[in-house]
Amino acid sequence: MMRASCLGAGLLLLAGLASPSFAGMNDDLASCTAAKGRESANACTRVMDSGRLPRDQFYIGYFNRGSGYRKAGDLDAALADFNRVVSLNPDFSRGFHARGLVRDEQDAPDKALEDFDRAIKVNAKDWGAYYSRAVLRRAKQDYDGAMADVEKAAELSPKQPQVRLLRALLKADKGDYDAAREEANKVIDDGEARAAAYYVRASIAFAQNDLDAATTDIDKALELKDSLAPALLLKGRILEARGDKDAAKSRYQQALAQPASFLEERSVQRKARDRLNALNGVGTANAALDKANAAPDTTTEVLDKPGRNVGCKRFLPATGVTITIDCDK
Repeated sequence: MMRASCLGAGLLLLAGLASPSFAGMNDDLASCTAAKGRESANACTRVMDSGRLPRDQFYIGYFNRGSGYRKAGDLDAALADFNRVVSLNPDFSRGFHARGLVRDEQDAPDKALEDFDRAIKVNAKDWGAYYSRAVLRRAKQDYDGAMADVEKAAELSPKQPQVRLLRALLKADKGDYDAAREEANKVIDDGEARAAAYYVRASIAFAQNDLDAATTDIDKALELKDSLAPALLLKGRILEARGDKDAAKSRYQQALAQPASFLEERSVQRKARDRLNALNGVGTANAALDKANAAPDTTTEVLDKPGRNVGCKRFLPATGVTITIDCDK
């Protein structure tokens, strides 16, 4: 499944190719540079096959074509092209960054980390590589390493909203909810990426088990952008926590159907699929959870801070559900 990134669109091919004598290539050049999907990838192929692209610029053609394949969800083809890019121009940091994103999407996080490290070694000012490495480190629960990368990305490009919002999520991961909320509020006040910022603020509230506040903010996020995949996922988790499993399933299915966002893109698909499987009774872990929830219980269900036992119940923030536990534990 294709995931978006902060890497940006394809590189601009040599302007000289679009001269009047080659006017018939203008459309292909524009499409290849845009790198929007398979049609763009095909356009890049035609440009490279034309013989009009200088050999020392072929790495750009492969980069754009790989970006088009990636957006089309053809990760194997994208990986093959990015391999060509770094072979032709090992000093081009964006080639390693792009290959790292594909490898992460192919569930090869260790190889992805190697590529992000290489991108940063080649170009220590590549804020996007620091950001992507921070996302990966957060997924590995290396919160200190992720925060160090976020701070470096913010130093290099302080106005990037996704960097600021990832920093908010990391502060929440570390339990500093007030600072996390303040960070998200600043992005909202600036008027940039407001849908994603409301999503982040909802995530903070959800982590604190404040379902009312989480619902208010996630509804604002989806009102602004109803295709925001992480927001759809979180809406499903809120509905599941409230006991509305059918509505939660619908939201998870919507999340899976949407193009990924720049925020938490490399975990949304997996989490949505995991929750659908759990609600549909797939897997032994889900069976154990169902058994726990179905156990006889006469206590009143009370949700409290994640991990704290109240009334023989435990709220699991990773899944957004409450399970019955032994009161003596």
